[in-house]
Amino acid sequence: MPEAGIPSPAVISIAPQVFAAYGALVAAGMLSVLYLYRGRAFVVYWIGSWVLIAASLLLLGRGYADVQLGGVMLGLAQLLRVWSAGLTLLAGEAFPEAPLRWDRPLRLAAAAAVWFLAAPFVLPLTFILSTGPAVAAALFGWSALRYLSLMRRSRYAGASVVAAGLVLIAVGNAAQAGAALQIGPGDDALNRLIGFNMIVYMFVALGMHVLVFEDMTDELRRANRSLETANEEVRRLAITDPLTGCHNRRFFEEIERREMQRHARYGTPISIVFVDVNRFKQLNDTHGHDTGDAVLRFLGTMLRRLVRRSDYVIRWGGDEFVLLLTCSIEEAELKAEELKAAFDRELPPSGLPGGVGLSVGVAAISGEADGLAETIRAADSRMYRDKQAKPPAIELL
Repeated sequence: MPEAGIPSPAVISIAPQVFAAYGALVAAGMLSVLYLYRGRAFVVYWIGSWVLIAASLLLLGRGYADVQLGGVMLGLAQLLRVWSAGLTLLAGEAFPEAPLRWDRPLRLAAAAAVWFLAAPFVLPLTFILSTGPAVAAALFGWSALRYLSLMRRSRYAGASVVAAGLVLIAVGNAAQAGAALQIGPGDDALNRLIGFNMIVYMFVALGMHVLVFEDMTDELRRANRSLETANEEVRRLAITDPLTGCHNRRFFEEIERREMQRHARYGTPISIVFVDVNRFKQLNDTHGHDTGDAVLRFLGTMLRRLVRRSDYVIRWGGDEFVLLLTCSIEEAELKAEELKAAFDRELPPSGLPGGVGLSVGVAAISGEADGLAETIRAADSRMYRDKQAKPPAIELL
């Protein structure tokens, strides 16, 4: 008996246009999933562009028995290709946050529709097949310039990938326009150009995904920076006296332990200057609390200006301020006298009432202290002695 042969597999012929159309639909589907995470207008334009190019390729991949119908379908395919290129351009203009706009694009799309659907009845088919790729090449080239501009502004790698891909697509469409004038649409050369565009389309789709993720990452980074700024502002408000702009007692509690550790480790000297406004109650009773607040603001500004940035000015409460200075008690006493003289000298030209002054007490931390409470009490006590040594109260001006 003759030996049975192994049957050869059936040959499956796939039109390159149909294969490319399926790839475009896959790209549209993947972008639709991205839209769930990034609901922006430019993603909608991209999805529409891929759907239109898929529809255009499917129309090109079919055969038509009726010549007139085939001309209309091929004209429609070129129209969809042009619309696809137009949506790609819109996406570049809308990135990253522009809203959807359809007014002007719809007018231009309607004009293109009149041309590509009416032209097959009066013009040669090869002319129609060349006009669509030529217009698409111009639009894709324009889109590439948009994405190149975006790349320069944002340094997004995805923008550079999309721009490079659009340049290649523009070149491929220009080549198709030239080929359509010389060879029939079923020629192998035209099919190779379609295959080339298909590969580049996938390259562009990859760049679009990268661009979306870069945009999302950048937005998240901006949001984190804004949150950090907001947190810093909240913390600043929490440790700042709103009236004078000086630190408050909460801030003092935060830094006390740190300063004590630095003192214990490096022997850094710490001195406390306790400042009080003389006759402040009389000032409020005579001129009102608004004037009293103005004097406190003036004093707070002056104290911050006259101490080093490494030292701290703290509003202790009411009209009392505590200065934490990293210096010896002798230097702190000189600073105290400087502050009293500056207050007496600068207050009258400010337009605030006269007749008030400063009482100041100074104390230095002892070697065996484990906190600053005792030093502050000592400075407060010396401030009261300084206040009692002042001449009797005079009438406020």
